[in-house]
Amino acid sequence: MSTSPRIDLLGLSELDSQIAEESRLFADDISLPAARAARMDSRRAFVEMKQLFMQAVQNLEHRKGAWLRAQVRAAGDPVDLWLLRGPLLATLREDDVATRTMRAALYRTLDRTFPETFGGSEVGRLPMQRF
Repeated sequence: MSTSPRIDLLGLSELDSQIAEESRLFADDISLPAARAARMDSRRAFVEMKQLFMQAVQNLEHRKGAWLRAQVRAAGDPVDLWLLRGPLLATLREDDVATRTMRAALYRTLDRTFPETFGGSEVGRLPMQRF
């Protein structure tokens, strides 16, 4: 065996040390069960919001209602539903009790899911994920 230092032409030893340091920082920041729980909470909030949107568009009779049903059905994340809130709330402008109740439920769900948008200071139900 040689006792001379190993030559590292590609600089891999430096890269290995940086990766090890970054993995220690990430491991201290969030544990795997906590990350999984956060993802599950985020998904549960999205599913609840999508079900509410589906309920809101199910009885819309006109072409815009058919378009909204297709868009809500195709939504894959909360931002998709956030973008549909304007057209949906515009179609729910009738002034009967059921429509007012649905609008109120939609506003509550949006406020809970995106609290920073309406000036709320509490933490939202959909936590930001670090990539």
